[in-house]
Amino acid sequence: MITWFLFDLGNTLIKLAYERVLTNVCKNASLSRDELIDILEQPGGYHDMERGAVTFREFYELIVHNAGYRGSLLEFREIWSDFFDGPIAGSEDLLDRLREKYRVAFLSNSNEVHADVIPRRYSTLFRKDDRFVFSHRFRVAKPDPEIFRRALEVIGALPQHVVFVDDLIENVYAARGEGIRSFQFVDAEQLKRELTAEGLL
Repeated sequence: MITWFLFDLGNTLIKLAYERVLTNVCKNASLSRDELIDILEQPGGYHDMERGAVTFREFYELIVHNAGYRGSLLEFREIWSDFFDGPIAGSEDLLDRLREKYRVAFLSNSNEVHADVIPRRYSTLFRKDDRFVFSHRFRVAKPDPEIFRRALEVIGALPQHVVFVDDLIENVYAARGEGIRSFQFVDAEQLKRELTAEGLL
């Protein structure tokens, strides 16, 4: 019997504003957007930050040294905090409906800045008994199977008691590999139709 829904956050419940962040970093740096992306994906970049391998300060220092970023740590934190464009249409209603039958938790590839910002800035999406699993705190990120095992430990559930939803198909496949029933998110209406067809909503 399903007792938990485990949701991704970025581009599943909250729209990401990746391009705005790139633009604002480039305004105070010495390289182009595409060059900045290459640096962000280097060792020590945001993937390592999501895995808890580097701190936000260390990530900032990488951008200063490799991208010629001239802003302060505080200014960079403000830019990095502005990564979101609000809840995706229909997400609040979907969560409300699911909470009538299930507990809800969130599994996000995240970092110390976003883990602080998201619960406060988008508090209308969350309830006090929800659970959060932020990747950097566990030093492992999706689609590594270990993050799903850790999430199950946090919520205290077996794989067959959980439904997982994520916009990225590689994460959906990884969760299915751990025995978790999983759906790829396209939009809230599509997900509602799929869950209804499966007898989950």
